[in-house]
Amino acid sequence: RRRPRRMRIKTKKLRIVVAVGGNALQRRGDRLTIENMLKAAAMMAPTMSELCKKHELVLTHGNGPQVGELALERAAATFDVLGAESMGQIGYVLAQAMQSVGTTAVPILTQVVVDQFSDAFKDPTKFVGPIYGAVESQALAQSLGWIMKPDGEYFRRVVP
Repeated sequence: RRRPRRMRIKTKKLRIVVAVGGNALQRRGDRLTIENMLKAAAMMAPTMSELCKKHELVLTHGNGPQVGELALERAAATFDVLGAESMGQIGYVLAQAMQSVGTTAVPILTQVVVDQFSDAFKDPTKFVGPIYGAVESQALAQSLGWIMKPDGEYFRRVVP
């Protein structure tokens, strides 16, 4: 007697975009170190790996704290270069974390062209770097010409 064939229904994988904020790789108040970023990435990797088993995953990330930290180290560098450096660094950290749970990840570095006359340059909103108290924030704004804005109970530098 012949067994009936089981029909396999092929389901299309969903493409899921997961956006990880730069702050997700560093706890507020903790030093921004590669070690701390690796720990944070290792904590999220198993969940991301599970998503990859059933879906196509695009993992994107922010870089505010990281690019701001690099700007403190290299005042002469421009933010486009620092942004690329921090994106490469974060992409590498996330790829290493994914590899540690058996999932291959391929970091891709992108470049965005912006209008130099955009109104965004008049009122910057991109938080970069560490948090500061009110007094220190005012001192940095005066001495370095930074634009500082409230970020919760603290202050951070903002750039366009």
